[in-house]
Amino acid sequence: MTKASQTNSVAAVPRTRQRARFGVGFRELNVLIAFVILCAYFWWQNPGVFVKPANLAIIMRFIATFGILGIGEILVIITGGIDLSVGSMTALTGVIVAWLILKGAFGIASFGVIPAILIVLILSAAVGLWHGFFIAKIGVPPFIITLGTWLMARGTGAYLTRGYPVVFSSGHPFLVLGQGKFHSIPIMFIVLVVVALITALILNLTTLGRHIYAVGGNIEAARVSGVNVNGVRFFCYASSGVMAGITGILLASRLGQGTPVVGSGYELWAIAATVIGGTSLFGGEGTVFGAILGAAIMGVMQNGMVLMNVSSYVQDIILGLVLVFAVVYDTLRRRRRE
Repeated sequence: MTKASQTNSVAAVPRTRQRARFGVGFRELNVLIAFVILCAYFWWQNPGVFVKPANLAIIMRFIATFGILGIGEILVIITGGIDLSVGSMTALTGVIVAWLILKGAFGIASFGVIPAILIVLILSAAVGLWHGFFIAKIGVPPFIITLGTWLMARGTGAYLTRGYPVVFSSGHPFLVLGQGKFHSIPIMFIVLVVVALITALILNLTTLGRHIYAVGGNIEAARVSGVNVNGVRFFCYASSGVMAGITGILLASRLGQGTPVVGSGYELWAIAATVIGGTSLFGGEGTVFGAILGAAIMGVMQNGMVLMNVSSYVQDIILGLVLVFAVVYDTLRRRRRE
């Protein structure tokens, strides 16, 4: 196969899929309309509270948390995989960054904020590479290996702290990341925007991005076309690990402590955000914008239901129904297209 034919084969993504990668596709437009309607409804129910700067900041921090995790998930889901470890990795990385800053390690009394963050991000990428190795080289299903990491990370965080949080003192510089604002916009949300822009550029404007979609669209065709399938998988799972690390760092800063009990169920929320935002669980489709929109819908729904004093049990039921609807819609849409 010539180089030109390889390039054409990799680029031969269905037109609907290409449109889904750039701008706002049809499904993302529907999600955007649903988001606007939800905002209007909850504003109508609580006009004096919903649009208050403090409440909007709460929503933006929620979107930042699950938007960043969702961005990591779309990378692995587009390739046809899944990462169930992100919730536990969020807890573990939060514990480790707090431990390194406040207690130190390896004979060092205390690491600075920046060195501790860099170490945690490298560790997070290493865990992602661990997943990529077992999936790409050994053939372990993504569900199994990431579920194993989910258990190990949760247990490691609890073992390191004996179940107790590692608490920062008030006014510690590290707390600016999660609690600080820039012109009323939480810094957490600004981090989300930066991460989203970088990931969108990679997916939309680079050869690596085309290869990611090609692997999810048809892995055998991508391999025959010369795509380094294993390299793509390594990159996507390492990126998902880094996203979990970023979220863990931000949450530790937001809460003022590294605690092993945080992040329970976050992997399900992250997957739900991607699916609601238009990412196909069958692989080959998904956008960064859609993942953020999905996180935004979930954030607005949860916040609005809290303002309306809806029972937390009913909230879970409603969010679960929304997720089921999104999955069924995706399945039927894909069946019609085929």
